[in-house]
Amino acid sequence: MRVDVPVEELTRDDGLFLVGTPRGVLRARNVVLASGSLNCPKRPPASADLPATLRQLDSSAYRNAAELEQGAVLVVGSGQSGGQIAADLALAGRPVFLATSRAGRLVRHYRGSDIFNWMTLSGYLDVPRREIVLPSGKLPPRGLLGATHTISLQSLSAQGVVLLGRFMGIENDSLIFGDNLDEHMRFADESSADVKRFIDDYIRRARLNAPPAEDDPAEMIAPRLPSPPIHSIELATSGIRSVIWCTAFRGDFPY
Repeated sequence: MRVDVPVEELTRDDGLFLVGTPRGVLRARNVVLASGSLNCPKRPPASADLPATLRQLDSSAYRNAAELEQGAVLVVGSGQSGGQIAADLALAGRPVFLATSRAGRLVRHYRGSDIFNWMTLSGYLDVPRREIVLPSGKLPPRGLLGATHTISLQSLSAQGVVLLGRFMGIENDSLIFGDNLDEHMRFADESSADVKRFIDDYIRRARLNAPPAEDDPAEMIAPRLPSPPIHSIELATSGIRSVIWCTAFRGDFPY
C-alpha cells in the first residue's frame, strides 16, 4: 500500500491502467476513483467582479475567524457550511452578513435521538438519486445543520447575523441581493417539518416507544430581520473585508 501519493495521470495501455504518480507509474487492471465527486469548490461568475481589496475564500479553506482580516464578513450560501461558518463568526464577535439560498434545514436532535439516526432507520436516506435531482440536473444543497445543535436562519439572526436574499453580483461598487429572503426562510421551515413528519410516520408504523416531539428553540425563536430589507450594500461604507463562498462543489478529475 502507498499513501499520500497524488495521482497525476491515468491512461490505458494494452488492457491495463497506467497510474502516473511522482513516485513512478503503477499498473493495474482495475482502478477505483474514491476521492469523491465533489472535491473542487465552485464560485459564481460574479466573484470575479469583486474588487481585489476583498479577500475571497471558499468554505473548505475556512478555519476560524482569527485568520480573516479585521472587519465584517459576507458569507454567501446558507446551507450546512454557510450556516455553521456564520454562527462561528458571530460567536467570535465578527459583524456577519449572510446571503441566503434556497436550502433546507434539519434539527440536530429529535424525539430522543440524533436526526441522522432517525433518517437512517426510517429509510429517509434511501431515496434514489433520480428522485431528488433538481430540474437543472443538479443535486439540492445540503440543508442547514449544526454540528452539535440546531442552527436556523432565525437563530442566526438572533445572534446578530444580518440576513440577506440571494447574492446577485456587484453594481456601481455595491453588492446586490435578491428579494427572496422570506422565501428562503419559508423553504427551510417547510423542509424541516417535512423530515419530522416522515420520522413521525415511521415511529408510528414501527410502534416505537420514542419520546414525544418537542419544539426546538432554534426553530421557535423570532427572526430579527432588517427593516426595510437590504437589497444593496455599498462596499466603501459596509466594513466588509472578507467574502466566504459556501456555494457548492464540483467534481475535478484532471488526470
